Amino acid sequence: MFPISSYFVYAVKPSSSQESPEVEETHEIPLQVPSLDQYLQTLRNLLGSLTVPASSEETPTVSTWTQRQLKREQKFRAAMPELLNLKLAAEIVTKRCCLQCKTADAVVRCLDCVPPGTPFLCPACDPIIHGKNVFHDREAMIDGFYRPIPPTSFVVVDESGQYGLCEQVCLLPIPPPSQICFCGPSQDFTIIPGKQTVLVTINGPYNVCLPSVCCPICSTKWSPSIGDLLGYKYWPATSSCKIIFKFDVFTSFEQMKLASPALSQQVFIKMLEHRSFSTGRTGRICSDTFHRVFREFAFSNYRQEDLCLVEPFKCPACTPDMHIS
Repeated sequence: MFPISSYFVYAVKPSSSQESPEVEETHEIPLQVPSLDQYLQTLRNLLGSLTVPASSEETPTVSTWTQRQLKREQKFRAAMPELLNLKLAAEIVTKRCCLQCKTADAVVRCLDCVPPGTPFLCPACDPIIHGKNVFHDREAMIDGFYRPIPPTSFVVVDESGQYGLCEQVCLLPIPPPSQICFCGPSQDFTIIPGKQTVLVTINGPYNVCLPSVCCPICSTKWSPSIGDLLGYKYWPATSSCKIIFKFDVFTSFEQMKLASPALSQQVFIKMLEHRSFSTGRTGRICSDTFHRVFREFAFSNYRQEDLCLVEPFKCPACTPDMHIS
C-alpha cells in the first residue's frame, strides 16, 4: 500500500431533479504520517523512561565475576614473558647421565617413563627398557634438540663415536602362554617376530609384529589367535589380522559422537594421524576400513548387551540432558 500524504474534501452542490449534481472541490487537508526516525525516537524515549530495579543479589555477583576475569587477564599478561622464556628453556638439551646404568651419557628421553621410571637412557639401555614398552613416546637428544622417534627406531653409536638411528622390530604386547606343547612348561621358549600388522590406538597407528613362540625341542609354534587378541582388547579388522584396532579407539569415537553428533569420522581419523605424526610415527588410516570395522564392533557390542540384558541406548536429544551446541 502506498502512504497517504493528503486527502481532498469534496462538496456536493444541490441541484434540481432534472440536473445531475455538481461536485465542487472545496479545499485540501494534508495528512501527517510520522516517519521512521520519529518512531525510533519515540521508542527510545519510552525505553529511557523505564527503570528496572536491579536485584541486590545479582549486582555484586556480576561485578565480582567481571573483576576476577580482569585480574586473571592482567596476571596472564604479566606472566606471559616469563612463561615464554621458560618454555624455550625447556627445549634446551642438557647433558645427562643414563638413569639405568649410571655410567653412559643419555641420548634418549622417554616422556612416559616418569619416576620411579628411567626417563633418560643411553643407547645400550634404551632397547632393553623399551623393548617391552612399545607405546612409550621417546625423543632423541643427539642433534642438539629433542627429536621424536618412533618405537621402531633406536639410537646407535658408530665407530667414530657419532650417533645415528637404526631400525628395530616391535612386538605386539601380548604375553605368550606358559605352555604351548607337551615338552613341559620349564622349556626356554624363543619369542620371534611373526606376521607384520598395523595397530591403531587412540594415539594413532603403530607398526608392530605379532609375537611367535617356538619350542626348541619339538619346533611347535604359537601365535596369538583372534580369541587371544580379543582377550587383550584388540579388535582385528580382517581375519588375517593385517590391521588391528584397540578397543579404546572405537569407544572414544562412540562417546565423541554422542557428545557432538556433528563430529565427522574423517576429522577423528585426521586427529589420530596427527597424534601419530607428532610423536615421530608415520601411517595412514583408511576411512572405509575404519567405517566398516567400527560398525562391526558396534553391532557386536549391541548383541553382547542384548544377551546380558543391558539397558538399551537412550537418545541424548530425547532426555532432559540433551546436547545443545
